[in-house]
Amino acid sequence: MHAFLLCAGFGTRMRPVTAETPKSLVTVAGRPLLDYLVDEFTAWSALTEIHVAVNHDDAPAFREWAASHRADLGTQGIGLHLHDDGVEAPADQLGSVGDLKFLLDEVGVPPDGALVSGGDSLYRFPLAPILNAYEGTTNDVLALHEPAPARRAQSSVLQLDGPTVTAVHDDPTGTASTRICPSWLLLSAGGLEAVSAYLNGGGPPDMLGAFLDRLARTHSVRAHRLPQTAHLRLHCNTPDDLEHARRLLREGPRHVLGPAPVRDALAGTGA
Repeated sequence: MHAFLLCAGFGTRMRPVTAETPKSLVTVAGRPLLDYLVDEFTAWSALTEIHVAVNHDDAPAFREWAASHRADLGTQGIGLHLHDDGVEAPADQLGSVGDLKFLLDEVGVPPDGALVSGGDSLYRFPLAPILNAYEGTTNDVLALHEPAPARRAQSSVLQLDGPTVTAVHDDPTGTASTRICPSWLLLSAGGLEAVSAYLNGGGPPDMLGAFLDRLARTHSVRAHRLPQTAHLRLHCNTPDDLEHARRLLREGPRHVLGPAPVRDALAGTGA
């Protein structure tokens, strides 16, 4: 299995914090955000390769970060690869779907599917039960409860029929659902191949939610509905978001949900 990390954005909404540090490498509780994701990945028994898309300006910082992790990951049989997309300014960035296409062009479509993730979120539940249960033949997303309309407005909102995703809304006023879909998804080879068709058909390259909406209508997407526990995902997109995440980890535990409720969600018994 492969993991594709989309870290090529310029973090303009988090300025001035990101003036010198890429958003994915900003620290929370003394560690870069990306470290928390990589820690989770090492518990994924099928993982062999991590591919990180970065912009050209941030590439030196990511090379330094990768050098500090590559040896340890190598002892676990996991390769870590950086891919510079060549972009030097925010106006020219490829967008999240565009950078996924860039990685697929660089690496090829893994026949057993892949994890696709942004690098600006910290999850407060173990991802390993979901990763280790994935067989590579389905398109899976997380469905996290978010009661606050303002926070829902910063994410894609899922319309669900049981575990099946019927639509993905980037405007939360389009649905009564409180279930958001973070930029963390498991895609089959067919789902990954749909990226090119989506972009060739004029799909917005910077809207992963729009791609998922198309995928839900042309393929099949299932949701893992986690319990309605507060702050399961800390999305660090602005300075206020970052301070919120830092405060929660100063005052509380790293995980607020254990593996058993995650396994229940996989079995279809989640709240």
